[in-house]
Amino acid sequence: MGIRFYRLLYAGVWLVFLAVPVTSAVSAEVAGGLRVLAVAATACFAVVYLELFWHKPESDDATPARRRLAGRIVVLALLAGAAVPATGYTAVTFACFLTAALVFTLPLRSGLVGGVTVWVAACLLALPFAETPWPFFGTGLGVLFIVVIRLADHFEHRQLDAQEELRHAAERDAIARDVHDVLGHSLTVLSIRSQLARRMIDIDPERAREEIDRIDSLARESLGQVRSTVARLRTPLLASEVETAQEVLAAAGITADVDVHTVEDSEAELFAWALREAVTNVVRHSQASICRVSVRPGRLRVEDDGVGAADEAHGAGSGLRGLRERASTSGAWLSLSPRCEDDDRPGTVLEVGHA
Repeated sequence: MGIRFYRLLYAGVWLVFLAVPVTSAVSAEVAGGLRVLAVAATACFAVVYLELFWHKPESDDATPARRRLAGRIVVLALLAGAAVPATGYTAVTFACFLTAALVFTLPLRSGLVGGVTVWVAACLLALPFAETPWPFFGTGLGVLFIVVIRLADHFEHRQLDAQEELRHAAERDAIARDVHDVLGHSLTVLSIRSQLARRMIDIDPERAREEIDRIDSLARESLGQVRSTVARLRTPLLASEVETAQEVLAAAGITADVDVHTVEDSEAELFAWALREAVTNVVRHSQASICRVSVRPGRLRVEDDGVGAADEAHGAGSGLRGLRERASTSGAWLSLSPRCEDDDRPGTVLEVGHA
């Protein structure tokens, strides 16, 4: 409703220029009936013109509304024609309003072509009877203004649509990244624990049952995490990620050396995501025997003595690529490098810190 009132107000402001043909009609040396007809037709023209903008279709695909719109434009043209005998060549003023009706209510291309064509045709018909060219210059400036405003409105809406599409694309990428981080980590943990449970079935059945219970609990928890992540509600906690990392590394047979200090909340979220991704890669790819985790204010460091497979993920892995995006968004940096120059087991060091 608010948009309609704004549209009606904007269209109504320009009706003051209909005073030109009304003045010509009143002062014209024609029969009184023609003068009355011209004034009445102009008044009806103003009403139909405002009603047209009030009911302007919001969608270019609204076919019934487009048909009603075409009917109103025909009515406007007939009313303008009825005023011509008394208004003479000043009736070209009506053409400017018809141009606005076409330009602002039809799709861009058809509106511009139709609107400008109507004005040009009206000028060509009225020009032989004109006593002064000023009405043509005035309406020409009006038509130019109408075209410029319509084009500006079109490009503004197109830019807003493009920005909205980019926002949605960024949101989809962020959700995909979060799902990868949550689901990839959880599936890795489930795989490690299921392997451990399989080994324990004959050796230690009670331990195997405990691992199966943990697998069931983790599966339920992971399902909830995925749902909440998709809903953009979940943020990992650093303390719980440190605890999970220790459990996962132990289950994978990797010795965990963890040194964690308190960090600011603004760093904790990024470090939690980074620790999750780093530990997932260590368990999946590194074949390491030791993993050292150090969390200090301003920096997270995860180091392993594995074969360096995590370095390959640096180039192609969506998890590390997503982690880099998180770090960049937070104004932080991410570094991934070999731990040493040993060709057999160079290890990998992942560091995340704030500049």
